[in-house]
Amino acid sequence: MTVIVVSNTTPLIYLAKADKLHILKKVFGNIYIPMEVYREAVESGLAKGYSDARKIDTACNDWIIVKLVSIDLGSVLIQNLSPDIDEMLRGIHAGEIEAISLAIELGAETLIADDRAVIRFVRGIPLLFKFNVIGTGDVLDIAFDMGMISQNEYEDFSHVFGNAIAYVK
Repeated sequence: MTVIVVSNTTPLIYLAKADKLHILKKVFGNIYIPMEVYREAVESGLAKGYSDARKIDTACNDWIIVKLVSIDLGSVLIQNLSPDIDEMLRGIHAGEIEAISLAIELGAETLIADDRAVIRFVRGIPLLFKFNVIGTGDVLDIAFDMGMISQNEYEDFSHVFGNAIAYVK
């Protein structure tokens, strides 16, 4: 059985900046991202000359799969929960909304996201969102437990990115 994992923008950027993007491939195999995450991580980054954007773009030609989202999260929320969409999605941006939508559409097992608003939102509606949400910190924990990174690499990453990375588990 293939595990379907969707990622938001920030985990890709943080891991690419630390030259650890390959961890995602080793742990999960293919990773899915919506087009808006590609725009944020790659197109915007390349326009600004960021080297991490080139690394992510290279991975998108190999094991990161970019998908167009065909469902509308707002419609799903209205049908299942509440018409007050603006309040529910406060603090959640376009790439995050598309990542959540893609996770629903693909029947993903896991969404990787560091934004606390996204984590609270997804974990707050377990009947609607059938996938787990983990942060970059959790990915590092898995990689460390599997022997993919050393204690020093783990500590260096945590020191550089600090509270920006999420530990959900």
